[in-house]
Amino acid sequence: SSHSMLSRVFVASGGVSYGWNTLPRVARTLVAWKKWGRDRSVVQPGQRCYRQQRGTRAFTTSAPPPPPPRPTKSSMSAGPGGVVQRKNIGFFGRMNVGKSTLMNAITQQETSIVDSKPGTTADTKIALMEFHALGPVKLFDTAGLDEEGTLGDKKRRKTMQAIKEADVALLVVDPLQCGDGPAPLDVEREVIDVATKRKKAILVVYNIFNDKKRAFEARGGSLSTLCEDIHHTLTGRKMKETQGFDTGSNELPVAHYVVDLGGKKSEPNAVALIEDLFRTIEGQTVPILPHLSRNSTVFLNIPMDEETPGGRLLRPQAMVQEHLLRDYVSTFCYRMDLAAARSSDTQRREAEKRRFQSNLLQLGRLPLLITDSQAMDIVHPWTLDEEGKPLCEITTFSVVMVNHQTNGRLMNFVDGVRKFQNLKKGDRVLIAEACNHNRLAICEDIGTRQIPKKIAQSVGEGAVTFEWEFGREFPADRLHEFSLVIHCGGCMIDRQKMVSRLDDILEAGTHVTNYGVLLSYMQSPQAMERVLRPWSTDILSRHD
Repeated sequence: SSHSMLSRVFVASGGVSYGWNTLPRVARTLVAWKKWGRDRSVVQPGQRCYRQQRGTRAFTTSAPPPPPPRPTKSSMSAGPGGVVQRKNIGFFGRMNVGKSTLMNAITQQETSIVDSKPGTTADTKIALMEFHALGPVKLFDTAGLDEEGTLGDKKRRKTMQAIKEADVALLVVDPLQCGDGPAPLDVEREVIDVATKRKKAILVVYNIFNDKKRAFEARGGSLSTLCEDIHHTLTGRKMKETQGFDTGSNELPVAHYVVDLGGKKSEPNAVALIEDLFRTIEGQTVPILPHLSRNSTVFLNIPMDEETPGGRLLRPQAMVQEHLLRDYVSTFCYRMDLAAARSSDTQRREAEKRRFQSNLLQLGRLPLLITDSQAMDIVHPWTLDEEGKPLCEITTFSVVMVNHQTNGRLMNFVDGVRKFQNLKKGDRVLIAEACNHNRLAICEDIGTRQIPKKIAQSVGEGAVTFEWEFGREFPADRLHEFSLVIHCGGCMIDRQKMVSRLDDILEAGTHVTNYGVLLSYMQSPQAMERVLRPWSTDILSRHD
């Protein structure tokens, strides 16, 4: 490694040889690193590096590799705006049947505490990982459903909620839990019933504890027959001779798996069955926005107030912008001055209107304008011409999100407007926001200030009682107490949780609407129709 050995290094680059003083900087850096005994390589893009003779290196250049193909939406693990779209997998069953053991086997680490003491899992444990065939997944290890007492009831409610938010429910069963006879199946039936009602795929895992099995079979029992009987009682279907999918025509997919979770080979087969289940249930995901022509431009109206976080856009705004840019649709971002737009000072108000409309008109014919819902009282009239005809189509970020997060079920939130029209004295309204931030008293917050104020103006001050729920918890067991639920776009929770909330509301017989839909309707029925028009003519006809 003397300097004489390194004083002459050849780099084949278009047939040109370089001496030490004329070497490209990257090559001199590489040689210097070698001299100091560091085992590193610095290679320019498009070059291939290989070791040659005693301390020397050579570079050969090749054509730069072609750019990677643009990922399709189905191949991207991260959704719009960098949000990772995960598939949810839950582990359910009684205490001490092996749920946590299965969780640890799949994650290949001690994700959950395992102990012989019943009730060790005190709360829902979540693990994030990747399956090669599925991409990002979220695993739920839940508390045993047969724990008694007040604490057991609280755990049970949380576990049942996790079933509703899972895509695949893994029901772990110990067929010999009660000794010689089969375990009572009330808990298992409940899991199957909820999962079936919510259209979840089901994997029934029969955990065979070998010590119990030997004792049972020594007394003449047949474990395979016992599992067959339990499985038919739970699912109404017969097991196949091999582990895998059950027979069944057009019903929801159900798989079974017989295993000793204390063994070493439970993880690969369980993962393979889960992946097979997902292949049978995966459907089309509703895109963020309807298709827009390539190279068109969308106007994004983004007012900012005291609660707007620094350093980033809000998630719906970022998701929309990323989605549009990925489809080669340009975006024009505009910050409306709402204080000026609503000012009693005519000159100030008209100046903001001119600023807005000049930016709007200079972009030419726009396919769509998307605005913050709270600005609908300004955006709707300011995007009409002198004859009252729309200058462009409009919708709101909240409407975009709620349609995407519920996989196209926007019509449920439109139907809730009818209930708003008929609110009366004594009704209770729940306002639900998925985000959980400290709300500033000086700010005209949409959920805590603007919507209640507008409802009071319509129904009467004090006529309606309001309650609020913020963050990821939701009062699923009290929804029947409310006449109407008004929900945000749901950008801070995953799609499964948002769909679960919607189903809970509808099952309780309660009506639901959305911030964007309601604020548009409060401006005028015409404004609501404009907000819905980009989505579906079916939605408009349902409301009519």
